[in-house]
Amino acid sequence: MLSFSSKYKLKDIIPNNYIDIHNHLLPGIDDGAPNVVDSEKMITKIKKMNIFKAIATPHTYLGQWNNTPTTIENAFKLAIENKDNLLFLKGFASEYMLNQELIDLAKKEKLLCLYENYLLIEIRSRSLQLNLYEMLFELQLLNYKLILAHPERYVYLCDDLTELKKLKSLGVFFQLNLLSLTGYYGTSITKNAVHLLDNNLYDFSGTDIHNEQQVENLGNSRIQYPNKKKLIELLEKNYIFNN
Repeated sequence: MLSFSSKYKLKDIIPNNYIDIHNHLLPGIDDGAPNVVDSEKMITKIKKMNIFKAIATPHTYLGQWNNTPTTIENAFKLAIENKDNLLFLKGFASEYMLNQELIDLAKKEKLLCLYENYLLIEIRSRSLQLNLYEMLFELQLLNYKLILAHPERYVYLCDDLTELKKLKSLGVFFQLNLLSLTGYYGTSITKNAVHLLDNNLYDFSGTDIHNEQQVENLGNSRIQYPNKKKLIELLEKNYIFNN
């Protein structure tokens, strides 16, 4: 049974120099900040949670968010025209939807990574892709270190941890959405996140902030995970992306 007895907020435990590796802060490029004004408001509020820096990761999902390194770089340049944003936004990468189009793209050009060859990916939200493991293997053959965004939100993977443990055994890293621990996505997602934390399956964390409402929820809500020490240890693992 989930315990909701935790009495701390995220800002109470964020380590010094914490870097957010998953967010949608760049203006007008996906379903995140629609414009520069909203982007600046979100960044101002996220800094109040003691988050030190962020790597911007807009969606790349061919057919829906047809971003390219150029469109993402242009949005990044627009955002950092504000000097405060320049200090906060360390750089840019992308959250890539894993599909055959991405594999084809990766064979033609370098994908945008968080650091070195760490690549942030997402998969289908409702069902396991038949060729999931083949696509992951193809990206690994191209020397990418794969980080799967928010595995707790893939409900079909969380009832039984077999598939998640298989992914881990194949070298896939897992990134926790911190919003999942506030109840923002619903009780079932929070339960999944707690279960994965208890089983030591996460490697990194991120906010996955898309809008001001989410920033306010993350900043004002109590974290629904009683093991503060374990969560702090996970947050500290993001330090490698400060290099």
